[in-house]
Amino acid sequence: MLTGMPRRLFAVVALAGAACGFTTDLCGDERLVLPFAVVESGQMTMGENHQGGFDEKPAHTVRISQPFEITSRVVTNAEYERFDPAHKKWRGVTRISQRDDDPAVYVSWHDAVAFCRWLGQQAGVPCRLPTEAEWEFARRSQPQLFAQDGAVVENWCRDGYGPYTADALTDPSGYADSPIKVTRGGPWKSSDQLPHITNRLGNVPGDRNRVVGIRVVRGHPPEPSPSKVVPSRRWQREVLQSPHQWKSPVPADQPWFAEPIPFAKIPAQLAGGPLYTQHNHCPGIAWCPNGDLLAVWYTTIEEWGREHAIAASRLRQGRDAWDAADLFWDVPDRNDHTSTIWSDHQGRLYHFNGLAVEGGWHDLALLVRESDDNGASWTKPRIIAPQHGFGNMPISSIFRRADGAICVPCDAVPGANGGSILHISKDGGRRWLLPSRGQPASQFTAGNTGARMAGIHAAVDQWTDGSIVAVGRGDAIRDRMPLSISRDGGVSWTYAPSPFPPIAGGQRAVLRRLRENVLMLVSFTSGSTFTSDTGAPFTGRGMFAALSEDGGKTWPLRKLLTDGKQRTLDGHAWTDRFTMDATHAEPKGYLAATQTPDGIIHLISSGIHYRFNLAWLRLANRDP
Repeated sequence: MLTGMPRRLFAVVALAGAACGFTTDLCGDERLVLPFAVVESGQMTMGENHQGGFDEKPAHTVRISQPFEITSRVVTNAEYERFDPAHKKWRGVTRISQRDDDPAVYVSWHDAVAFCRWLGQQAGVPCRLPTEAEWEFARRSQPQLFAQDGAVVENWCRDGYGPYTADALTDPSGYADSPIKVTRGGPWKSSDQLPHITNRLGNVPGDRNRVVGIRVVRGHPPEPSPSKVVPSRRWQREVLQSPHQWKSPVPADQPWFAEPIPFAKIPAQLAGGPLYTQHNHCPGIAWCPNGDLLAVWYTTIEEWGREHAIAASRLRQGRDAWDAADLFWDVPDRNDHTSTIWSDHQGRLYHFNGLAVEGGWHDLALLVRESDDNGASWTKPRIIAPQHGFGNMPISSIFRRADGAICVPCDAVPGANGGSILHISKDGGRRWLLPSRGQPASQFTAGNTGARMAGIHAAVDQWTDGSIVAVGRGDAIRDRMPLSISRDGGVSWTYAPSPFPPIAGGQRAVLRRLRENVLMLVSFTSGSTFTSDTGAPFTGRGMFAALSEDGGKTWPLRKLLTDGKQRTLDGHAWTDRFTMDATHAEPKGYLAATQTPDGIIHLISSGIHYRFNLAWLRLANRDP
C-alpha cells in the first residue's frame, strides 16, 4: 500500500577537476555522471504479514516526510573505481562483475559510506546510502528503477538491522547499536526477475562479497527517529558478574556421573524464526568466570538454508536446567556455518563464526567477537579471514598453545574428506596466520607429512611435550580414524592410523587435554568390546571415551559413555530419539567439551549435556 505521487526525474552529479590529486583517475575535465530519480514524499505499508521472512513482519505504516533522489541503478565498477582504483583486483574474482558497466560488488558498508562521502564532497551536495525505509519506498513506487539490478545485487542501507514493530513511524533510521547493517534486494525470494519488495537481508559492515553493491541517495539524511535498542536475549539477562568459587560436587577421587539433561530447548514462540525446531546441531560450550556455562549451536530448517542462525542457552551456576534458548547471532539470510565459543581461562570469552555469502557453507569468511562480562555482551564482529572460500568453518576444538598462541581449527574443505587447518593468533586475537595457506593438499597416508590435519571436523589439543594431537572424520588411514601429530606448532603434520574406528555423517569427535594432564577422546563406535566395571567383557555401541597419558601414543583405557540406566533421550539433528542403557550410548552427535575449574567434564552433543569426572572415566578396566 502506497500513497503520494512519485515522479521520475533524472539528474547528474558532475565531478570536476578539483578532485585531481584525490584519485589519479579523476583529473582535468573528466566528469562522473550518475543518473538519479526523484521520489516524492508519501506513505506506505512497510513489510508484510503474509509472505516473506519472520523479520519482515509485522506490516506497519511508514511516512517518508521529504522527497529524495536515489540513483536509478546500482553504481558500476567504472564509477566506483574512480574513487578506489584498487577495486579492480576484485573484478571477476568469482567470474562475475568483470566489465566496466557491471555492478560494483566486493564493497563493504564502510567502503560504500566512504564512496558516498567522497561523491558528495566533489559535487558539493551531501550524498549517502538510502535508509531501509527509503529503499523500500522507492522500490514500491518506482519498480522500474530496480529492473537493471536483475536478480543479483543487493544494496547497502544506512540502517542498523533489528526487528520491526507495529508502530507507525516517520523516517525511521534503524538500530544504531546493531552489529549488522541492512541490505535490501537480491534474488533469493524472487518469483520473477525483480526482487521481492520486502526482500530484507543484512550483513556485517566489514564484509565484501559478490552480491552486495551500492545505490546512492543525494541530500541530507532525515531527522533521526527516536533511538531503537536491539532487544536483549535470555542468555544475556541478569548475568551475575561476581567471580565464582569453584567446588566439585564430590571429591576428585570419587566417581561422579550426573543425569544427562537437554540444553537445546527451543521456545514455541521463536520456533518459526529466528529459531527452529527442525534442526539444531553443531554446538560449542564454554565456562564463564561467574560459574555459568554458555552453549551455542546452529538452528535451522535445512543445513544449507539461508535461515540458518545461531542459538544460545545459559546454564546458570547452581542450577540443573538450562535456560530456554534464544537467538545468539545471525547475519540475516546468510548461512552462519558454524559457531563455537571458547574461554581463555583468564576472564575472556571468544565467539568464532563462519559467514556465508548466501546459503551453504562453501564460501565462508571467518569472524570473531569477544566478551569480558561472562557473555552478557559482545564486541562488534571483526572479520579475521575476509576472503570467502574454504578453510573458514570453525570447529569446537579451540586451544591455546604453550607459547600463548590461540589456535582455531577449521574445516579445510566443504566436503567429507580433505582435512582441517589451523588459524593461529600470537597476539590475543588481533592478527591471524594461516600456516597452510598456499600449501598443496595433503596426502593422508601413514608416515606421510603435510600442511593439514587428516579428517574434517578435527578434534585437536596440545600435549605437555609441545606436540599437537588431532583426529578427524573422513580421510581414514588403514580403515581407522586418522591421527595427526605436529611437532612444530601446527605448521606440518605427520599421519598415522589411530586405534579407533572411523566416524561418519552426523558424528563429530572431541579431544581435550584435561587439567590432570590426560588426553580425553570422545568418539563413536558401531560395536566394540569394552570391559565392565566388574571385569566382564561386553559389546558396546555408541559414544565412548578413551584416555591417553602419553600424548596419544597409546589409549589403554576406554569406557562406554553410559551409567547403565535405561532412558530415552532426544539427541536433535541427525541423532533424533534414542535409548541409552548398559550397552548403548548416544549413537550420533556433534560433540564439544570443556572442563571447569572444579574438575567436572562437561560434554555436549547436538542436544544433550553430559557431566562426569575423570574418576568416573577411570572406572573402566584396561581394554582387552
